[in-house]
Amino acid sequence: MNPNLATLLQNSAEKFSERTAIRLDDTALPYAMLNGATMHVAGLLASKGVKQGDRIGVMLPNVPHFPMVYYGVLRLGAIVVPMNVLLTGREIKHYMSDSGAKVLVVWNDFAPEAEAACEETGTELIKVDPVEFMDVVGKADPIKEIAEVEPDDTAVILYTSGTTGTPKGAELTHQNIRSNVESILGLFGPTEEDVVFGGLPLFHIFGQTVSMNMVAKVGAELTLLPRFDPEKTFEIIQRDKVTIFMGVPTMYAALLHSAYSGDHDVSSLRLCVSGGAALPARSSRPSRRSSDRRSSRATASRKRPRSPASPVSTWSASPARSACRSRMWNSA
Repeated sequence: MNPNLATLLQNSAEKFSERTAIRLDDTALPYAMLNGATMHVAGLLASKGVKQGDRIGVMLPNVPHFPMVYYGVLRLGAIVVPMNVLLTGREIKHYMSDSGAKVLVVWNDFAPEAEAACEETGTELIKVDPVEFMDVVGKADPIKEIAEVEPDDTAVILYTSGTTGTPKGAELTHQNIRSNVESILGLFGPTEEDVVFGGLPLFHIFGQTVSMNMVAKVGAELTLLPRFDPEKTFEIIQRDKVTIFMGVPTMYAALLHSAYSGDHDVSSLRLCVSGGAALPARSSRPSRRSSDRRSSRATASRKRPRSPASPVSTWSASPARSACRSRMWNSA
């Protein structure tokens, strides 16, 4: 079996071609369309001389273009270098020079910071305008074959935050991430019927693996939110009938203290997952004003991902005392 992560999407596209893979408000992409788009992205990159093993910077927010480019890069056997869209020009220059990236794919709104950095490092810049980019991609010859890789070949280079020095790139292999996805399946039990909230940044390993790669593996739906907002989050949960919520403690606190917490139906939720930091016990309990709208089947889950690594490490279970009688998963 080819361990290339791009096969996660390819396999689901073959099984669930018409099911929605990615949603952003009124835009919904079926698996077949998303997978086809990755073929054209791979073709566009190949036309620019990108080959297996090359590093490609991906500086995109939570939009459908992120998985298109992510899996398109992997389809070629190239390596994804995910980047925070708020990086400064100096930081972008470091990422490009340190990783040796050949191309940087950047969202048009954040291109000004990237232009000077790419000129200095000799990195080719591809700007993503929502409409123009798809026209360019559509004209590229599709690459239908997925590059054969070894399990230990690097798939993603994720940079540390640099709090103790210069950010350093952590190399994550195809098998490394695949095995993490498999462990998630055992913990969460997701199926193609699930709808997963995609408010975590996809350039971060939590949103990338626990949300996007897991969804691609099982054929579920990922409904995106480019910038977290409590009111919009409640709207998405109600509108799309979200079943799995992924977030960090600050997001849960914002939701529970939001003025809109009792105004929306969130009974579709069956699982809430928290990571990145310890989740205070009070944040795992529904407030009185919102508890009547929460599903009694929901499970609150806590984990502590290690940012530059594949995120899910160790878990232990203990009962949570909450109005919805949920269970709490605690990380070691």
